[in-house]
Amino acid sequence: MTHYAVNIPEGRVGNWSIQKATGDSLGYGVSTLFSQIYGFDITCREEPYGEYTFLCVDPIGPIMMDTTHEYAEHQPLWDGATGDVLIGGLGLGFVNQKLMDNPHVTSVTIIEKNQEVIDLVWDHCPKDSRFTLVHADIDTWIPPNTSHWDYAWFDTWIGDNSITQEEYPEFIQSRYGSYCNQIGIWNQLP
Repeated sequence: MTHYAVNIPEGRVGNWSIQKATGDSLGYGVSTLFSQIYGFDITCREEPYGEYTFLCVDPIGPIMMDTTHEYAEHQPLWDGATGDVLIGGLGLGFVNQKLMDNPHVTSVTIIEKNQEVIDLVWDHCPKDSRFTLVHADIDTWIPPNTSHWDYAWFDTWIGDNSITQEEYPEFIQSRYGSYCNQIGIWNQLP
């Protein structure tokens, strides 16, 4: 499996932080942070030894990481990204380098709702002139009328309990279907 390591320094802004751990899924560090996220033993999600970067929010813990499993879960994006791309959620800027390396991607619009995440990540993640960052909530943002994307990727989930994880893909499709040729949504269900 591929491990694409990001180069985001550790830091904290409000309830958000960037944390690093060195280890593997069977050793100290990575397994501890993983267990905070998933609530089960990480030995079922083996990771090679290395340094990993985590985007964390209190009191939840890690919500994004640069692991081989995270990379694999983004395969629909790697396969589908072409033309103008819409990304829901900045996270660790994890997708940026792969999209920059894709000659078929002409523009990338990233929507991030948390200024703290922007402050921690944006200045340190790879990007080029094709990238635009919009500070807005992807769940409520209204794109300009002339907006259209060839591919959209949503590594997001509404967190206000008004909609379940199972309902989220339908919510996104109804909200962005008319703006996008194709929509991919990270499957947050185990």
